[in-house]
Amino acid sequence: MADLKLNGITPDGIGKIKLGSTNVQRIYSNETRVWPPVGPGEVEICNLIWTNTNSIETELIAGGNIPIITTQGEMYLKYQQQQPAAAYWQYNENESSRGLYYNVYARNVVKPPSGFRLPTYEDYQLIGSQTCNSNHPNQNTYGAPLPNNFDPTRLTNTDFLGDSGFNAYGYGGATVFSSSQTFWYEEIRANFWTSGAANTNGSRIAFSTLTASNLVFSTWSNSTNELATIRFVKDA
Repeated sequence: MADLKLNGITPDGIGKIKLGSTNVQRIYSNETRVWPPVGPGEVEICNLIWTNTNSIETELIAGGNIPIITTQGEMYLKYQQQQPAAAYWQYNENESSRGLYYNVYARNVVKPPSGFRLPTYEDYQLIGSQTCNSNHPNQNTYGAPLPNNFDPTRLTNTDFLGDSGFNAYGYGGATVFSSSQTFWYEEIRANFWTSGAANTNGSRIAFSTLTASNLVFSTWSNSTNELATIRFVKDA
């Protein structure tokens, strides 16, 4: 998108444009914010700014890094020890475009980008609402890096795949009940952690085509054994 210009000048900060004596904070064209511009790798939806790809962050808020696990047995051990850990899809680093899959102990300690936070369940409820997000229930985008993310025959409106910019690709998740845990729901469900307390409704959410003909917003009350991806959010 081109820079906003007023009389040939691009504003360089809040306070440069006024409505009467009040500083203009944001300017929109219909529902799209045109100034100040949203940063690269970010998208504004429903007065929230989201990171638009799954996190690959390993740095801890308290310092150090979350280990990236490479075997099922090691991931199960981290689960038993209640230690933070993450893995690539099927423990394959070549799948890094999907983001990392974090265990429940990692979600609240991984360091967000500056100004961002782990989303609440209510944040996801908001963008999963037709009232707020006109692209609900179809949250995916054009040009997904993997083929066949969410079978188009199961979507109600393929003309709007991803206009919201959220990119709810069907990257699935995993379980860690045992050393033989399973990666599952590829192309069917996109699992995301929230900041909600473990074992409470909404500690993990998903956009899913598992049981309906479009992307359905789903919640779980017990997710301690799961691996899921992370997005970060901040107020617009």
